[in-house]
Amino acid sequence: MVTSQQAAVGRSTLDALDARFQQRRQQVPVLAQRAKSAGIDRIGGLEDLVALLFPHTTYKSYPETLITRGRWAQLNRWLDSVSTYRVTGVDVSDVEDVDGWIRRLEEHGHLVSSSSGTSGKPSFLNKTAADRQASADNLIACLTELGMPPAREWHVLPVGPNTGISSAAFMRQVLAENYRRPDAIAIPDSAPVVGHHRYMARLTAMRRAMADGTADPDELAAFRAEQAARQKATEERLAYLAEQILAHRDEKIFFNSMFPLLYQMGELVRELGAKPGDITGANALMVAGGLKGVALPPDYRERIFEIFNITPARFLHYYAMQEVNLRSRKCLAGRYHVPAGLTLLVLDKGGEQLVELSDNQAEGRAAFFDLSVDGRWGGTISGDRIRADFGGCPCGAPGVTILDEITRYSDLPDGDKITCAGTMDAYVRGFIDG
Repeated sequence: MVTSQQAAVGRSTLDALDARFQQRRQQVPVLAQRAKSAGIDRIGGLEDLVALLFPHTTYKSYPETLITRGRWAQLNRWLDSVSTYRVTGVDVSDVEDVDGWIRRLEEHGHLVSSSSGTSGKPSFLNKTAADRQASADNLIACLTELGMPPAREWHVLPVGPNTGISSAAFMRQVLAENYRRPDAIAIPDSAPVVGHHRYMARLTAMRRAMADGTADPDELAAFRAEQAARQKATEERLAYLAEQILAHRDEKIFFNSMFPLLYQMGELVRELGAKPGDITGANALMVAGGLKGVALPPDYRERIFEIFNITPARFLHYYAMQEVNLRSRKCLAGRYHVPAGLTLLVLDKGGEQLVELSDNQAEGRAAFFDLSVDGRWGGTISGDRIRADFGGCPCGAPGVTILDEITRYSDLPDGDKITCAGTMDAYVRGFIDG
């Protein structure tokens, strides 16, 4: 019986966390300020670490006016304040938009990872080649544990279109290099979407204008035409892939997709006349997250699995987020296993205190420290409510697991309110103004 989260961690992990803190406090300006304000000079227990974790909102704490007014030098200073390696000496005088800003930083080794911006303001996290490699190594380890070690014997199908985001392109390359057979199904050679963040910003602005009745009719018509063109391109891609799947119905296909697109493609395959059992290749699927707000039938997973001949033993479903490199792989018992190198903390709703265990379990706000993170401080408070078990898993594997009951606080009536978020924002604003 595990009596506390502290007991589940152990001394060696605490020593590793403190060693990383001593290193990063010299490198990450906002962490140094946070530690000084909290009066913490070493991590002797998990309570010390909790006070030093960054809310996930920290990585979107920049004023939106920095983007709308093109103040890229100030945005550099913001990113520098939460980064391990200095964002200095990067000339952004000719940058025109966020996409250009990210490309310019990448030229200087700052591999900025960005959220999609579908919910409005995107997050920006400074990453390095080491971060990307850690994520790639973890992905291959997850697949190997599933029973899929690297073997170039698959048709590897990324179902979604190329977004032009370099981190996504990197992971597609990793899968292709480790799993794609030489004569694999050709992927449509669509050009990367230029100006992804510019488009998402326009989408957000247009939605706001429509909501408050200020949308210009001509601009709205042009934007809807662009949306229709994008939708048509996606539908054409899915139709092509559906035909190719049927043409290779008895060969192994490794799908990489979010559920909504894969469900849509499965329905296309059915419309082409395929029935469950017609596709006989021992196919596999890798997916992260849920439905992203898309409404699907209750049996959407069953329909996907039966039409594409995917079994749970060939299904990599994991829990992860931008702020960490390491994924928590879902086992056949339906739980996510927290990997070595990733420390899970379950906090109260406000993100201030560790939750007490009851029968080895704790429910509350998920927080993590990822020792593989290189470009930033590795501790983050997420926006997710979880239930975790610190006493092992029904599958027999040891370690901490997360039950399949993950809910975003932003979807709950009281919203996502982390107590220290305002304080962290104030620290960051001070660096920008300075």
